[in-house]
Amino acid sequence: MRIFIFFILGLSTVLSAETFADSNQKLTVERLFQSPELDGTSVVKLLFSPDGGRLSFLKPKTENYEVLDLWEYDLKNGQPRLLVDSNSLKFGELSEEEKARRERQRISQKGIIEYYWSNSGQKLVFPASGELYLYSVGDKKLSPLTKGGANATDVRFSPKDGYVSFIQNQNLAIINTKTNKKHAVTTAGKGAIAYGVAEFIAQEEMGRFTGYWWSKNEQYLALTKTDESKVKLIDRYDIDADKVVVHKERYPEAGSANAEIQLAIVKVADVVAGKTKLEWISLGKNKDIYLADAIWNSDQKLMYQIHSRDQKRLDIFSYDPATKKNVLLFTETDKNWVNLLSPGKMLKKSSQFIWTSDRSGFRHLYLYKNDGTLVRSLTQGGWGVDSIVGVDEQQGWVYFLAGLPSPIERNLYRVSLNSPAEPQLLTQTGFWHNAVMSEKGDVFVDFKSSSLTPTQVFLNKASGEVISTLNANEVVDGHPLFPYKQSLIAPEFDTFKSVTGETIYFSLFKPPGFDPKKKYPLIVTGYGGPTAQVVMRAWLGKRGLMAQVFLQKGFVVASFDNRGSSRRGKKFEGYLKNAFGTVEVEDQVAGVKHLIAKGFIDANRVGFSGWSYGGYLALSLGVKAPDVFKALVSGAPVTDFALYDTHYTERYLGKPSDQPEVYKQASTLPLVGNLKSNLLVIHGMADDNVLFTNSTLLFKKLQSAGKLYESVTYPGAKHGVYGKENQIHLNTTIVDFFERRLGK
Repeated sequence: MRIFIFFILGLSTVLSAETFADSNQKLTVERLFQSPELDGTSVVKLLFSPDGGRLSFLKPKTENYEVLDLWEYDLKNGQPRLLVDSNSLKFGELSEEEKARRERQRISQKGIIEYYWSNSGQKLVFPASGELYLYSVGDKKLSPLTKGGANATDVRFSPKDGYVSFIQNQNLAIINTKTNKKHAVTTAGKGAIAYGVAEFIAQEEMGRFTGYWWSKNEQYLALTKTDESKVKLIDRYDIDADKVVVHKERYPEAGSANAEIQLAIVKVADVVAGKTKLEWISLGKNKDIYLADAIWNSDQKLMYQIHSRDQKRLDIFSYDPATKKNVLLFTETDKNWVNLLSPGKMLKKSSQFIWTSDRSGFRHLYLYKNDGTLVRSLTQGGWGVDSIVGVDEQQGWVYFLAGLPSPIERNLYRVSLNSPAEPQLLTQTGFWHNAVMSEKGDVFVDFKSSSLTPTQVFLNKASGEVISTLNANEVVDGHPLFPYKQSLIAPEFDTFKSVTGETIYFSLFKPPGFDPKKKYPLIVTGYGGPTAQVVMRAWLGKRGLMAQVFLQKGFVVASFDNRGSSRRGKKFEGYLKNAFGTVEVEDQVAGVKHLIAKGFIDANRVGFSGWSYGGYLALSLGVKAPDVFKALVSGAPVTDFALYDTHYTERYLGKPSDQPEVYKQASTLPLVGNLKSNLLVIHGMADDNVLFTNSTLLFKKLQSAGKLYESVTYPGAKHGVYGKENQIHLNTTIVDFFERRLGK
């Protein structure tokens, strides 16, 4: 097939009004956060339409990358088209529920931030400032689905497009798409009680952002009832520039009570008739559990997962609403913890599903019958699957992303659904790939990037053959990054061995004009905690470009993926069990010493910068390796894990009452007297995830110990300090701090 090039975002060959001749300009912090984005063209939430004929996506405005519009790209004629300009909508103050939901999803943009296709592929629905809008693709008509005070979140079409469902003021509601009539599924949600809503822990730690699920035949709805009345009620001080609001917030600190979860089934016909009756599914006598996820299979049965409080057991059940029979299908167990991976990929043409599990020590795919019978493993080996991208049941293929041939890369593979076989590589190695597949499984969109190559987008056949280049995004004259192209420096990737013999990957950026005979100051940027990876052959956006800013100022920049990082198997992850503040400190220090031994690092000018767990790691390095790091930046740190939430903390450390010594070992507060490093602490003053209390306790401990430190706090900012002005200020502050503390 003929290969043709066009730009999916409707751009011409010139991406900016200004044409640059000089490609060796110096990058500045201010430019990183100005429009147009240096990434070039970018897309958010790209989806195939259900019929596979078009691609939809959210695109940042050229003049303001923080605001998103809704676009489509017609695969037949190769033409992009603006569907909905966010400027045409009315946006007001977000509700507290919507603010919290966006914070949990780490959404910082404005405008249209999510949307959903009807299953016919003829309509789209999306929320904006709590109201719902319906867009008809055929007649290009936009119409409001709700009017005034809907306060709607978690919206979607029912499987046969008969209804649009959403959460409104802690209750579940549906709207008939033909009559536009609204039906309340529940009405009793208020205060500590909510129906169909994913509780804080589910959203923040479990990756579950919904509390309701449609059956495939549209006859039933499964929904949760969440009771937070036993969850600890705390005063959270939302400190803004001109006011202080005290929120009475339910926050489940480690060892304290969680929300109580119930699961029910309701017949949609009864809801429409005004005779709603919730049929409760027995989740067992033990109420101290987590509802991990749920999904309906092709047999119209609800599969749901129950995670034990200690997270060492995951039970997978099947419930038949017709017979009310509840069956345990199988159980996953682990001596450390069972990762929550996915609800399973349900097959449509057979009574089977694909399950993802770490049971072999690495994350792999398993084919099951709907009755819980294991058919066979689909993948195996000393590597892990990242996620399932799609399934072509007709041709018998399962498509998935994996960390092969190296864990610092990601590629798309496919494996036979019908018979044992080795996976087939579909994308170019040496890069980092993401992929979105059509419902039919015949084509996929490949997002490809590397350290110095901003994301490029291709339309590929299922075999991997490129059909067309959707977004070349080449850094040529006219691209926003072009003025800085010649000054950008690629990282080197290498490894060393930990004290336990594990391979530790790291990236290393050397400044321009690097001379191995000279001594350079070193800045280490990292995270260090579980479920994360920082060393990747990928375009890292602003994080990667900040490294370039430091390079231009004469710093060497490095990152280490210590033991406990993700995508390396259960043994590698498991080093952090009951060991926060130990192995990650050991490996970061070992990494620094490994570089010092090469002869070009000044051992007296080493710094570290991290956010969240990375902020905790910065403090841990300061109090447990006080002679290694001269300057530390600790962003939004957990200072004592007894202050953090149940699901995350207990997974790795157990309950404080059961393992007080483990918590004492993990806490940085008792050891602040050891601190010798220059310290900068940064925190949002309205953080509802890692509470600002973590930093105020640290400040008091530092003051009592007579330790000088620097701090920058952001009024109104939550765990992510969003906004152009804040980001410019924050990153300029970090650059200034390291220049002052590690300079010559």
